[in-house]
Amino acid sequence: MDDFRPRHVRLPGNASPVEVCLNQRQSYDVRTSPMPEGILLVRFSVSPGACMQEGPVTDMGATYAVDTRAWRILAVQQP
Repeated sequence: MDDFRPRHVRLPGNASPVEVCLNQRQSYDVRTSPMPEGILLVRFSVSPGACMQEGPVTDMGATYAVDTRAWRILAVQQP
């Protein structure tokens, strides 16, 4: 989560309500899926119903491949 939504990022004072919502960690669901050889897929996606202004947000999120032995990110896929 620290890579996907770093804690130190500050929004400008004129950020929209949607931008503020999308910057909050609690607005996201996290799902994991184990893969062979100690790899874990971690998917971050906007929680259903979160950050809705003019309809659902559909293009926010990312999937990470994480090596759980060395605890490093191997790949990131974003929509």
